[in-house]
Amino acid sequence: KKKYTQWKTLNLRATGLGRDPNTGCIVADDDWWKEQENAMPGCTSNFRFLPLEHEDQMRIMFEAVIVTNETSYVPTGHGNDDEIGEGDVAGNDVAGNDDREIGGIGTSTERRAEKRAAHHSPKGKKKKTFRDQCMKRLVEAYEIKAQSSKQSATSQVVDLVRDEIGSMLEQVINDGAEEGSDEHFYA
Repeated sequence: KKKYTQWKTLNLRATGLGRDPNTGCIVADDDWWKEQENAMPGCTSNFRFLPLEHEDQMRIMFEAVIVTNETSYVPTGHGNDDEIGEGDVAGNDVAGNDDREIGGIGTSTERRAEKRAAHHSPKGKKKKTFRDQCMKRLVEAYEIKAQSSKQSATSQVVDLVRDEIGSMLEQVINDGAEEGSDEHFYA
């Protein structure tokens, strides 16, 4: 995760620098790399000459939980942006009044009064997500398949034709026909 975070941060900082067509690494001068090494120790040794290995798999694993500190956007995590608070994003309250001070920052008590109330998640049973429902269906299907012993992965499938061919070959070899002979081939 640390290497993926470093790689992601370097890519965000390297906008406009370019890439080496052979290796896929960031093409930058020594000063830029020294600056990055001071900010993130170890990034130069990891990524100056080789790109991140298995980047696609790491993106799948860590993209939702990675924080690069390059932007101030923080995802909400619950995906419900309709219930942000009592006021809208511009600072207007429900009545439409603009409570922001134009010349500077208000006192801490004024700012505290303007803050929205924190959302508290309701106690009790959580609503099942689509992922939970899919996982439950997958587990149920696996249990049903495991219960039927004829279709389970551990049961032997009886193939009568293969068994008959095997016994015929064994009988021909026992009767003295050599492997590779016409008699063996016909059997």
